[in-house]
Amino acid sequence: MAENSDDSQSKTEEPTEKRLEKASDEGQVLRSQDFSVAVTLFGFAALLVIISSAAMETFKRLYQYNFTIDAAVIRDSGLMVDKIAGSVGIVLPLVGLVCSLLLLGVIVGTSLFGGIGFSIKAAQPKLSRMNPLNGLKRMFGGHALFELVKNILKTMLISVVTGLVLYFYVNALGALSVLPVQQAMNSAGSILLTATLLITASLFLIALLDMPWQYFQHTKKLKMSMQDIKDEMKESEGQPEVKARLRQRQREIAMNRMMAAIEHADVVITNPTHFAVALSYTPGSSEAPRVVAKGMDLTAARIRERAQQHQVPIFESPELARALYFSTKLDDMIPEGLYHTVAEVIAYIFNMGTALALGQPLQRPRPVVPENMRFDENGTPITEET
Repeated sequence: MAENSDDSQSKTEEPTEKRLEKASDEGQVLRSQDFSVAVTLFGFAALLVIISSAAMETFKRLYQYNFTIDAAVIRDSGLMVDKIAGSVGIVLPLVGLVCSLLLLGVIVGTSLFGGIGFSIKAAQPKLSRMNPLNGLKRMFGGHALFELVKNILKTMLISVVTGLVLYFYVNALGALSVLPVQQAMNSAGSILLTATLLITASLFLIALLDMPWQYFQHTKKLKMSMQDIKDEMKESEGQPEVKARLRQRQREIAMNRMMAAIEHADVVITNPTHFAVALSYTPGSSEAPRVVAKGMDLTAARIRERAQQHQVPIFESPELARALYFSTKLDDMIPEGLYHTVAEVIAYIFNMGTALALGQPLQRPRPVVPENMRFDENGTPITEET
């Protein structure tokens, strides 16, 4: 039994959408730092190509501004602050552009794999992070071993790439000091671009190993047991007892509202005991009479009692009561097939007061329900064959 219990609690199921959303809210987002860095470096290389001419012009202006001898600055050291401010003003637009584009590269690199996630919960301190046992597990676990191997490979690749760049460009680097400024800057930019592209390529190779591992680790961390899924479903849908109480409360509210509507009804048509349907009609209105209350057995008895309390006329017609009960819903208008039949009943109810006041006899109508709208007490249509 214990083994079965352990198996049931093992996390073998894929995470649900709700689990993924909760993990994202807590800052547990799929992320590969190596991929993000590689994309950012690639963006930096592209940036070097795009702004190379503007960068050259900026450095040329900065060089001319700072290496032009100004006698006033020599005599007054206080003007050196203005000189520094002028230098900052020259390079600030270029630095701002570079920082903005690099920030954009970081955002793009992060969003391409796993998306961007920000969570206040992730920044909050947790006592579990201070647990030495948890720290040892992280240091000697499979994830730490993979990170160690990956960092060794990364260091080796970057060292090899850097060594190759220095080996092939050693003469060019040595000649930078004797070249004209414009030519030296062009040569240095070309070497920097080549080194950046080669390092970026090596980081992409590392990222190709890192991304599947990060996906595997992220999915493994979020996997759920069958009990987790059941608990989540209960939490989403609510406990059965709570749902039952909620449905009961909804029924009570609907019943109270229906009973309150009987006070304004014009007539209650009964079976006389099993069914009761309360109708409301506004004279001169283009709408047909509307069902404001309906019920059978105990509910029908409550409708009759409520009608008697508020002196609402009660009209006994078994066939019509069943026809209205089984062919309408609460707050529906009566079906077209019963217009004439119900009109006779309502006209009789409306004329009762006048006839009694004048002492005149009023013949009670005998409603005839169309054959296609006749039902027995179980709601089964009554046909000529039956």
